[in-house]
Amino acid sequence: MDDLNNAAAELSRWAEDLELKAQRYQELHAKMTAVSVTDTSADGRISVTVDANGSTTAITLAAAVRGMDPTTVATELMACTHRAQARLRDQVAGLVHDTVGTDEAGEAIVGQYSDRFPDLDPSASAPVPPPMPAAPAAPVASWPSEPEAPATRKPDRDRVVAPEEPSDEDMFYQRKSWLQ
Repeated sequence: MDDLNNAAAELSRWAEDLELKAQRYQELHAKMTAVSVTDTSADGRISVTVDANGSTTAITLAAAVRGMDPTTVATELMACTHRAQARLRDQVAGLVHDTVGTDEAGEAIVGQYSDRFPDLDPSASAPVPPPMPAAPAAPVASWPSEPEAPATRKPDRDRVVAPEEPSDEDMFYQRKSWLQ
């Protein structure tokens, strides 16, 4: 009979433990849905905000971005996004450890964020300077060679096909507004 009572008590403790874990995971879920991380470029011109999924939810561009090279802006946007996602990963790991501890499910959540948002190479976050435009080539004087062959066109490309005279219906709609 003691074995049966011990099994019932063990089952009761196990159910209580599961209920506490469920409450902690609900608390973790509520905290994680409220998480958002913002990263700003070093010069303060570009700012990117990501939500708990790592998706971009806001981009702020200062007026000074107007004169920047588009490639530089795009590179810095991506760098801000990656830095924000990396900070999100660290923040979620802290939330998981503070809320649910180091159980298997919590470690799986942290592992998923680590896989999705790995550390970046520090040199990858630096904006790439735009390529310098090549100096215009000076015209090269040369002796006239053979005349260039005229470009070929498909036959009848210039031919326009239209009715000879407009029909009565065409004339009606040319004189009327569609609003009438």
